[in-house]
Amino acid sequence: MGPEARWLLFYAVIVASMASVVWFFQIRRQMIARMRAVVGILEDVLRPRDKTYTLLGYLVGFRAVYELPYRWSRRAWILYTMPPGHVFFYLPVILLRREKDRLELTFRVNTPLPGEAHIYHPHDRHVARLVRRDTAGREGRLTRGEVVEAGKRFTALYSGSEALEKARQLLRGLLEAGADVRRVTLSDRDWALHVSIVPSVATLRRTLEVLKRYGEKLAGG
Repeated sequence: MGPEARWLLFYAVIVASMASVVWFFQIRRQMIARMRAVVGILEDVLRPRDKTYTLLGYLVGFRAVYELPYRWSRRAWILYTMPPGHVFFYLPVILLRREKDRLELTFRVNTPLPGEAHIYHPHDRHVARLVRRDTAGREGRLTRGEVVEAGKRFTALYSGSEALEKARQLLRGLLEAGADVRRVTLSDRDWALHVSIVPSVATLRRTLEVLKRYGEKLAGG
C-alpha cells in the first residue's frame, strides 16, 4: 500500500469515527426517549402498587417487576429490549437479522387455567427458541397445529382445545388492537400468562388495555 492510499485510509477512518460518534448520541437519545414512553404507558395502564427496574447494558432496555392491584394478578415481570442501533458499525447486523424492539410481559395469574397453549410467530427464531425451552420434555404431550387470525398464520402447541381457544381469544384481541404479536402463552403449570410483542408507542396503550380486560375475564370479573 502506497503512502497516498495509507493517507486515504487514515482519513476514511477519521470520518467514519466522527460519523459513528454523532450517530451514537443522536440515536441513543431517541432510544432513551422511546424507552421512557414505554415505561410511562406501562405504569399509566397497569397502575403498579410497587415496581422495581433494572437497566440493561448492551441491549438497551430494562427488566421490571410490578406488584399489581388486580384480583386476577398480583405480580408481573416485564422485559423490554432494543437492538443496539446506536452502535453505528452494528447496523448491518441489525438489518441482516431484522432485529426489532421486543416487549415481553408475564403475569402470574390467580385463576386456574384450562391447560397449556403456546401460539407464536413461525418465523421469529427468538420466540421459537424460547417456546422450545419452555416445553422441553413435554413436546410429545402437546398437539402441534396452525392458527390463522386476521390473515396471519401462527404456530400453536397446546394441551387441549379449551386452552387453545382461550389463547386464541387473547391473540385475536391483541391483533385487533394493532399489536405486532410474537407470542401468546397460557400455562396452567406456572399459573402464568405471557405475551411477547414488537411494541409501538402508538398502539401499546390499547394492547395493555386488552390484556387487562382479558385477565379480568379470566377471573370472572
